[in-house]
Amino acid sequence: MIGETVISWPDEHTPERSAFHAVNELEIPARPEAIWEWLCRPDLWPSYYSNARLIKHLEGPWPKVELGSRFRWWSFGAFVISEVVAYEPPERISWDAKELGGRGYHGWLLRPQDGGTFVRTEETQKGLGIQVVKPALRPLMVRFHQRWLEGLSRVSTEGPP
Repeated sequence: MIGETVISWPDEHTPERSAFHAVNELEIPARPEAIWEWLCRPDLWPSYYSNARLIKHLEGPWPKVELGSRFRWWSFGAFVISEVVAYEPPERISWDAKELGGRGYHGWLLRPQDGGTFVRTEETQKGLGIQVVKPALRPLMVRFHQRWLEGLSRVSTEGPP
């Protein structure tokens, strides 16, 4: 499935209009509902994803995010402000990202399958700052997003938070 996108992209964030496009997938031996509960709790991300820190609620539903939830967090060496802009429980969630020198869009897809759930995450980034750091950031993002998926697998196989 890698190579084709499954995310519903806003026009300004399509892979073709972005500086880069990162894709990760993992089959997780847990039900979509358990994975969803962990994924929709940014306040819990640091417990299983080391690249998410200093998470602060800004507005909207919290601590379980929904459409319109806004939060600030530290990731990849920068403060990022995100807003949940797509929300279809327990199948799809996406948020945008605004940071100094760049903008991004991060989407998740959960599909039930025998023995668990197929999870795919895709992110696009663009902007002047992103163009400058692209050679280092894209491979780093792919590696860290795989760790995010692996951590999500570890916690969700034990059930929801």
